[in-house]
Amino acid sequence: MTTAELRQAVIFEDQPEEELEWLISVAEERKFEDGEPLAERNAPAEHMTIVLEGAFQVFMFNRGQRMLFGRGKVGDVTGLLPFSRMQKFGGEALSIGTSRFAAVHKDYFMEMISRMPEVGQRLVARMTDRVRESSRNEQQQEKMMSLGKLSAGLAHELNNPAAAIRRAAAELREQLDAMPALVTRLVGQGIAPDQIDRARAALAGCKAPTPGTVSALDRSDREDELGDWLSDHNVERPFVVAEVLAEEGVTPQALDRLAADIPEAALTDVILWIERGLAAERLLTDVERSSVRISDLVASIKKYSHMDQSAERQAVDVHDGLDSTLTMLGHEIRKKSVRIVQEYANDLPDVAAYPGELNQVWTNLLDNAFDAVEEGGEVKISTRQEGPIVCVTVTDNGSGIPEDIREKIFDPFFTTKEPGAGTGLGLEIVHRIIRQHDGRVNVTSEPGRTSFEVCLPVAEA
Repeated sequence: MTTAELRQAVIFEDQPEEELEWLISVAEERKFEDGEPLAERNAPAEHMTIVLEGAFQVFMFNRGQRMLFGRGKVGDVTGLLPFSRMQKFGGEALSIGTSRFAAVHKDYFMEMISRMPEVGQRLVARMTDRVRESSRNEQQQEKMMSLGKLSAGLAHELNNPAAAIRRAAAELREQLDAMPALVTRLVGQGIAPDQIDRARAALAGCKAPTPGTVSALDRSDREDELGDWLSDHNVERPFVVAEVLAEEGVTPQALDRLAADIPEAALTDVILWIERGLAAERLLTDVERSSVRISDLVASIKKYSHMDQSAERQAVDVHDGLDSTLTMLGHEIRKKSVRIVQEYANDLPDVAAYPGELNQVWTNLLDNAFDAVEEGGEVKISTRQEGPIVCVTVTDNGSGIPEDIREKIFDPFFTTKEPGAGTGLGLEIVHRIIRQHDGRVNVTSEPGRTSFEVCLPVAEA
């Protein structure tokens, strides 16, 4: 180890020779082979390390997965720095090729700073840069975790209507494939078009005002009655046909009127022809509803991400942002059967905000509320205007935030979740974004009721 090697580090390049000689006298030279660990996870952090030769790479762990965090090269100063509160290494560092390091124990930090004051200032700046870099990486990780959760929920939301369309299309093909044969049989039996029209009218006259609104129990009873009627009149697949007719509100009395107007030999084919027509209409309605659901989800994604809007601060409707966020988190809501109560103020003015950042706030607050409540819990979202500000309050009926940690919840990396379940940056991001918007965020909590209140300035006309 030489003073020339120490001067490879920018923080030592202009230091007096005698001071660097002193540093060499108290430092320990360490050599590592390729892949050998310089520092292991959870090992005590006791040395400042200067890279003299070679390089190293650092790995961090998240949810049991090992991820590359960064690399170091000749001249880098790493490990425990003066004034740092680090006690253990959060990850592990491995040598790249053969490498050499100068390790200075923390017991010599104060003397080093006393001998070389500029070095102390530079190390503080280096530590600040490292904290900023680490915070940026953690924030990116928090965003990726949030994005992953939203993506999984969105995939689930889109899969349901897509699967419904696929299923309805397959069933519709079966119905349409069977129609030509039925029409051929009806023509062969001499059924006149006006008889078919009267038959359909007879069924329509007794249909429920809004098909699909009958309770499951009533519909089941009606299916049994219709199935018995169809069996007595030798109709094919009586209880399959009965299911479609019951869903559309058809009653046995309507079938009686139909049978009075149709020759007995053609009755089965007429009922099957009408049943397949009703089934096709129902399937088309299912396709239409599912397509609308997909369109609504895409519109919500567009609103949530504000893909077509400027990145500058603008007038934002908080109700739109809250609603689109609820849509994005719909899977989480249904998974725990959470009851959503919305108490929105009428004629609420827009706020001045960056839409994408504001939706991060709603996402973090609502996601935390859903995590806090038990199965079947309640989350209430209310809005109000107080002069020149707009306030949004998210309240859950979970167990509450213990008083001894309430003041820490906005601190970076503080979390009450299980290891790997969160980065502890969600509420810190909320606090930082709202502060950047010239707003405020407050929290009140007691067992059974926790409220986060966000207040933002009204957008100028």
